[in-house]
Amino acid sequence: MSAGLGIRIGTVTSVAALDTSLDPYAPRDFATDEAMPTVVKRSALDLRPGAAPSLTDTSERHGRHALSGFADRVGDPVPLIDEDGRSHLAEDLFATATRALVAEASAGADSEPTVVITHPDRWSSYTGDVLREALDRAGVQDATLVPESFAAMRWLEGSRGPAGDGLTVIYDLGGNSLVITLMRTGSESGPIGNGIHSQDFGGAQFDHLITQYVLETVSSSTSFEFDPFDPDTVGALVELRARCSEAKEQLSYDTATTLTVDLPGLHSDSRLVRDEVEDLLRAPILASIELIRELLHTAGLDASDVTQVLLTGGSSSIPLVAELISSELRAPVVTGPHPDRIPAIGGAVIANEIAQSVVADAPPVAAPVAATRPAPRPTPTSAATAAASTGMSGRKKAGIVAASVAALAILAGGGLSLGTTLTSNDAPVETVVSENTAGTTSTTGAPQTTADAAAAVVNQTTENGLPAPTVAADGTLIPAAGTVIAPDGTVVADPNVAAPVAGAPAPAAVVPAAPNVSVPSVSVPTYTAPPVNIPSPAPVKVPSISNPIPPVLDSTGNLLGGVLDGTTQGLGDVVGGLTGQK
Repeated sequence: MSAGLGIRIGTVTSVAALDTSLDPYAPRDFATDEAMPTVVKRSALDLRPGAAPSLTDTSERHGRHALSGFADRVGDPVPLIDEDGRSHLAEDLFATATRALVAEASAGADSEPTVVITHPDRWSSYTGDVLREALDRAGVQDATLVPESFAAMRWLEGSRGPAGDGLTVIYDLGGNSLVITLMRTGSESGPIGNGIHSQDFGGAQFDHLITQYVLETVSSSTSFEFDPFDPDTVGALVELRARCSEAKEQLSYDTATTLTVDLPGLHSDSRLVRDEVEDLLRAPILASIELIRELLHTAGLDASDVTQVLLTGGSSSIPLVAELISSELRAPVVTGPHPDRIPAIGGAVIANEIAQSVVADAPPVAAPVAATRPAPRPTPTSAATAAASTGMSGRKKAGIVAASVAALAILAGGGLSLGTTLTSNDAPVETVVSENTAGTTSTTGAPQTTADAAAAVVNQTTENGLPAPTVAADGTLIPAAGTVIAPDGTVVADPNVAAPVAGAPAPAAVVPAAPNVSVPSVSVPTYTAPPVNIPSPAPVKVPSISNPIPPVLDSTGNLLGGVLDGTTQGLGDVVGGLTGQK
């Protein structure tokens, strides 16, 4: 059974989704986690020596051998250094993380799934080529790279059905940045412009605002002092920021939560309410909406042209984001229960479509052949083709053409087989096709010349006084009684006949035919070369310079005369060859 695996490796979170549905084009319900099996990990590779590299769980915030930050540095020639001092290229870490996700998501599957890897739209072709090479080195071959916006639109089509003509704004608010893309839907679907990528907005900025608010709240109620440069204090602040990030995510579903503040000299619990956090995040979210308006204005569009807004990215799960965008743009907002999984799920649907198309386009297995058909015999080469391939001279080619014309005239008058007349000593042929009305095939025992075949038809008696053979309906020659046709084409007495034919001389040994064989009279019009008048050039006067033009004209006249003499001589040779005269 075919399956598709979609992978998205983000700055903070990596997701792999597996689609095993039989119909990838059927509408889906992505409202629950059970709609498609997914694997969610932190974008941090555990590179402990002696163990297979793997992505850490989302609950593991710290790890001595965990290396992160590679998702945004694919193609960067500056390597990343782990805690053991080993250097790693970002694309190799990306490919290693992909291999780990493929192995975990496809564990227990009947066959290897088709893999689609989504990537940011801003990637250049160079970045894609670098990643493909790294994937080949990591053993992840035949993977397809798809922009995240296209994968997100495929998720939208699967959950809402095909969209009509309109404009969709993809608002991807991730952990460290915001990406806004305009997508045209309907008959002219596709991206509009290059979009906007800003690192001024994202989950990291929201976490910083919440952490600062918690510290201000705690310090106002309790007096304490700490050294911000102390390693223990730095570690405690990193832990506090992580807890604030978890509280932010918790407030996306609950209205209040409590987090623990544990710093040197201070231990306290702080209560957070959704309204308080929303007041902190309202200003940056409104500022990000202004980027949407700027992008629309750059594309020559207005907020009224927006058909819908698709929210992706983990930070867009904050309810205030959908609320403000909908009220500011006056457009419906669409998202899923886990916006950070949307590109991976869309990539899985695309991968399943690719897998289904490959299975559908696979050629059927050919049935075994009971017996092998013999190879066809090669077609004999015609005399004209053989003559051309052997480098025949121009005069001999002209003779073959003239003889062919004569044979056509004889065929119109008496029905001679063209298969015999077109056979020459220069190109012997075993089997030729007769072009008479019967359409039969004539096989000649030995090659004959055109003059020999013509003489056998025209003359009633041969040169040695024997009766001439007759021509059958299929064009073959039938020797008279008491005679046979020798291999060289002459008619001789049959040596097996006891009594000689009346009026015929005693049987003699077979001798080759004389070279001067009479041929049928063919009327060939006499060709007279037209006179060529060369106008006398006007005299040219050049002062004190010897003019070489008259000798050139004399040479030209001699040259033309030689060409005319050669042409007349060549025609005479052709006519003489046909009439038997030299």
